[in-house]
Amino acid sequence: MTASTTTIDVDRSGPALDRVRDAAMAVWRHRLWGPLITVVGGYVVLVEIVLMGIFGRIDIPFVNVSFLEVGRRHAAIPRSIVMLGIVFGAMYALVAMGLILVYRANRIINFAQAQLGAVPAVIALLLVAKRGMPYLLAIPIALIGGALLGGITEATLIRRFTKSPRLILTVVTIGVGTLLLVLEFYSKQWVGGELIDTATLSFPTPFQDVRFLVGPTTFSGDHIVAVMAVCVICVGLAAFFRYTDIGIAVRASAENGERASLLGIPTKRVSTIVWVIAATLSAAGIFLRVPLTGLPLSGFVGYQVILLGLAAAAIARFESLPTALFAGVLIGIIEQVVLFSTRRAAAPNAVMLLVIIVALLAQRGKLSRAMEMGASTWQSVKDFRGVPTELRGLPEVRRTLAIIGVAVLAIVVAAPFLLGSKQAPEATVMVIYAIIGVSLVVLTGWAGQISLGQYAIAGVGAATAGGLAVNHSFDFFAAVFIGGLAGAAVAVLIGVPALRIQGLFLAVTTLAFAFFVQSMLNREFFSWLLPKQGELINRPNLWERFNLERESEVFGVRLTSSTKYYYVCLAILLLMLLMARSLRKNRSGRLFIGVRDNGRLMQAYGVNLARTRLAAFAISGFMAGVAGGLLVFQNRAIADNSFPPETSVALFVMTVIGGIASLPGAMLGAVFVKGVPLIPGLRDVELIELLTSGLGLLVVLLFLPGGIAEGIYRIRDNWLRRIAARRGIHVPSLVADSLEAQEAERAASEHIIEEAEQTIEAVDVVEAEPVEVNA
Repeated sequence: MTASTTTIDVDRSGPALDRVRDAAMAVWRHRLWGPLITVVGGYVVLVEIVLMGIFGRIDIPFVNVSFLEVGRRHAAIPRSIVMLGIVFGAMYALVAMGLILVYRANRIINFAQAQLGAVPAVIALLLVAKRGMPYLLAIPIALIGGALLGGITEATLIRRFTKSPRLILTVVTIGVGTLLLVLEFYSKQWVGGELIDTATLSFPTPFQDVRFLVGPTTFSGDHIVAVMAVCVICVGLAAFFRYTDIGIAVRASAENGERASLLGIPTKRVSTIVWVIAATLSAAGIFLRVPLTGLPLSGFVGYQVILLGLAAAAIARFESLPTALFAGVLIGIIEQVVLFSTRRAAAPNAVMLLVIIVALLAQRGKLSRAMEMGASTWQSVKDFRGVPTELRGLPEVRRTLAIIGVAVLAIVVAAPFLLGSKQAPEATVMVIYAIIGVSLVVLTGWAGQISLGQYAIAGVGAATAGGLAVNHSFDFFAAVFIGGLAGAAVAVLIGVPALRIQGLFLAVTTLAFAFFVQSMLNREFFSWLLPKQGELINRPNLWERFNLERESEVFGVRLTSSTKYYYVCLAILLLMLLMARSLRKNRSGRLFIGVRDNGRLMQAYGVNLARTRLAAFAISGFMAGVAGGLLVFQNRAIADNSFPPETSVALFVMTVIGGIASLPGAMLGAVFVKGVPLIPGLRDVELIELLTSGLGLLVVLLFLPGGIAEGIYRIRDNWLRRIAARRGIHVPSLVADSLEAQEAERAASEHIIEEAEQTIEAVDVVEAEPVEVNA
């Protein structure tokens, strides 16, 4: 009887528990309440428990816990700091919303998102500060300028790469961001003057005189206006997407672009509108933020904001705008709590690495499915073949290749003398950058793992090698080798999340790591490793015969210290090339390519994906660490913040320009980006670096998606075809490449014709519409 009663009670409680669970899941999945609960829960865990415990004090009944005495020691963090975080977080949310809109429209991560808004916002604010323009008049300049810049970028650049692989389109946004960095730099000079005093630069607003105190924090009317403006923008966005035809079209295109196109929605026009809105959101966020934080005249606004926007977008899974709003607020609170507690401006950037990794790993399943739907593809990463076997033994082929090889070797060896003694250090840096380019070829070009933090890995190798050489008197080669091992170890640590985070989202993680290294690799945290401030790192006396510190005469040629060190770096570059070439020809290289192209298929053949990817990170990290070790002996010192994330992005751009799938491409990229500005006659050209960075990247990708190396290999293959035709030799690989090139040209021609037909149809529709004239 008792057993029967117990059974009935369990049966009755089951449906009730199911209903409670279903109700809880319904609230969790709600478009508004779900994100709110998620962010509130994240705030409680991260801020109230973790951050308050680490940086301040947790007040729990009957318990007083203080994990670490950092910054403010036992003083509790004021709630006004949380309020300040809400203000700044609301502005970061605008950047995150722009990232999400572009991602949903184009399935790419727009690394130029913050910079699209920074350029018009900075120009407008400098007009206020330096030209006396009223603040209210500068608002439409910033917003309209952002809208125009976003629309022009999409129409002139992004649209041309619509049918390109997502990887190429993402790299295009990196190039656009680099181009806009140059534009921001020159806009400060054009609008603000050659020299601007940071201490006296202020942005008078109509609301700055309204001030009130909350705890130890002083708030002004600018803080209130910023929050109100974000609220108005969010309400306007919600109404736009819900009640307007264009807004509904944007939502439909974001859900399924192909289906929307079949339903008659002009997807290209919708994409332009998305970019206009995204750029306007960034312009608004940065325009509201700069009067509160100041304008970094020695740096760039966009790079300060993009990381925080990416963190908020990652929490929102790159899909939910309401979640992005709450996530941005959470990111702002974390930033201000860490900043208040540590009193270090760069500390929040270090914390964002952990936030981004946790956010991406928490939703790895959903992001992986997005990648499978076309967010990333490696169609454009071409593996350039060597000279076909049928032609390799021909006298004219062997003779020509030998002449080209000797000519290249002669130029490389004579480079310090051709450039002059003053430019020899720059030539050495070019060689070191080429080594980092080789590491990117192995990791990105062959293994398919995007890295925007390779220079940060080189920084770890530089710190290790420099510290061992100065503090422990290690041998030069031992210090550089151990620096390479340190780079490999750090790269493997970055690669562990890469086992679950793939493609474009891994690029976000590596960029966050670059910010982390910039923030943490200094004498405050690594005084036990880094040489003391002002202590020089002397170059060694190799084998007691080849002193790299002094001038000497070798075979009757006078060699300076910089020239001799150039040859040492050149020899190590050759070793790295031989190492990479051997890797590519062996089974490991073939595994990298297979995992890059189709990981699941390789897994079906018994290949361990995790081990293969970690091996790629380790090898690439070792090469980058060796390059960092060489760089520290070249610079003779390590300064704090000497490994900025901008350089990591620039090195990735350099390798893509050269050809990220081939070892010659890494060399060509280094020569083009670092060597061309050293050529006599081009050294004094003010915009030469612009032509070899962002603008050069866009031009190269427009005509040669495989980089400069693709153009050189095309010339070589055309020459080989003529030789094969003259000799009457049938070479199947050359015939297949020729047919593929013809097919690509035909597809491009059809695409142009299709665009022209659509334009004519649109004009016909406009002309056919009746025009009403009101009397």
